[in-house]
Amino acid sequence: MVRYNDTLDKDESGRSETREEVLLNKFPPEEEHLLTTPSVVIDSSSRIIVWYLPGALTSMMMVDIHGATHSMSGLLKHSITSGKISQWRTHRSNFYTSPDGMITPGCINISPAWFQQGREVYGFSPEVSAALKGAAGHNITASLQRSGIIVSAALRVMHPDLYWAGMETQVRLGKWAARYELNEMHHHLQRWTSVFNVVSIICNRQTPPHRDPKCQPAAFDIMTTAGVYRPVIMDFMNLGIKFLYDSGSILASSCRLVRHYMNVEEGNRIVTAWYMRDSIHNFVGTPSTEYAKYDRVDI
Repeated sequence: MVRYNDTLDKDESGRSETREEVLLNKFPPEEEHLLTTPSVVIDSSSRIIVWYLPGALTSMMMVDIHGATHSMSGLLKHSITSGKISQWRTHRSNFYTSPDGMITPGCINISPAWFQQGREVYGFSPEVSAALKGAAGHNITASLQRSGIIVSAALRVMHPDLYWAGMETQVRLGKWAARYELNEMHHHLQRWTSVFNVVSIICNRQTPPHRDPKCQPAAFDIMTTAGVYRPVIMDFMNLGIKFLYDSGSILASSCRLVRHYMNVEEGNRIVTAWYMRDSIHNFVGTPSTEYAKYDRVDI
């Protein structure tokens, strides 16, 4: 996967079929797989590429996720856009309505400290994401605490070095916010239970083939899914691996390395995608981590 990553452009989005065909011809999967049981996918050098944990979330955890999402209904509703279709993550054409009105379609990003788009350069400082500003933001941070603990505990096993890097980053951010009297940011950081910088809450959205170019190749993003919907498949297209992505599943991978796709058009589905922004780690001076290897995983 190191050679594969070296071939990718910096801003590789995974949205060009022509480009992806070139990559597939150069790095073809050896065979196709459909995974339905807990699995770890490694490359030829024992680097861990994917963790797959179906049924990992209990009913209580999923009820908690539903409750947290319900409190964000207004933000989710106003997140949907009708502008350029290239901004597919929030474009209305990719969302479908809830059959019973229990889920509000939409996609929002939540972070106690991140750079606004286009400001990940020298001279700008992290800010609290728009979703957390104001009194309502305090409730949102509190509602995500259980989920934040769960994904952090999972990362402690999946990628110990990344876990500690995330922990160190949050501590350094907290000290920085306190020093400059950024009270709102400091409030959220004190109550943010995840080692990840950001979580995206995604409700009733179809997901076209794509990559997430801002993710680091050696890092993991963790996605959870909850709701009531027909069985769907998450397709990691360039790996030749498909996963049964039922409610309660957890998937962890580098979404830069993996071109992924999922099509679901009915039911109620909530995805939480937890990830780290390297720009935030760089801001506080946290060193980058290497790939997790199977023989180094803390199990």
